[in-house]
Amino acid sequence: MENLVPNIAGFSHKEVLSFIQAGIILIVAFSVYKLFTRLFNKFAENGFIHEQLRLTSTFTVRWLIIIIAILSLMGTFGVSVESLWTAFSAIIVLFAIGFVAVWSVLSNMFCSVLLVIFAPFRIGDEIELQDPAADIRVSGKVTGINLMHTTLVASHDGEEEIIRVPNNFFFHKYIRRLPGKRTKSIKTYMAEQHEHAVAEQNIEAEKK
Repeated sequence: MENLVPNIAGFSHKEVLSFIQAGIILIVAFSVYKLFTRLFNKFAENGFIHEQLRLTSTFTVRWLIIIIAILSLMGTFGVSVESLWTAFSAIIVLFAIGFVAVWSVLSNMFCSVLLVIFAPFRIGDEIELQDPAADIRVSGKVTGINLMHTTLVASHDGEEEIIRVPNNFFFHKYIRRLPGKRTKSIKTYMAEQHEHAVAEQNIEAEKK
């Protein structure tokens, strides 16, 4: 392999290979960062995630990519990074443990995206969630949805009650749906909520 690389400007074959590898690492790191940035921006534009979550996610991914790229570059140029990789691996393990701890939250967020894609009901529909095995029945009119839960409004003894159902609940139960007269898709609803939140932020910013 080294014989295939020409001797450029007095650099050895090994050094030229290191520079080529470093260039590839930087290109891959930049490409991955741009991919995640576009993904988060797309989610925010469609109302899947809030602006603050987009900023936090982008910040976290950016620094993870920078750390990995730096360690890879140091290894490419012969710098011993065993201890650094060990420390970084420990951080990743802690991050993974934290990921498992908040899995329920992430599960609800992911399921909210699936509800938008598969649309088992619309805002304004009357639905009933059934679990024959556990004899569980939850019913009401769908009035809202966010990343964590779906809001149902039901009437009990003449009084209105609000029921908040975790989004992952819809993928474990049967859903009986009665289409409403005036409904809107979940995607449209979330996009409207996102636009409303942005408008409120702009108003607050103008006041300051």
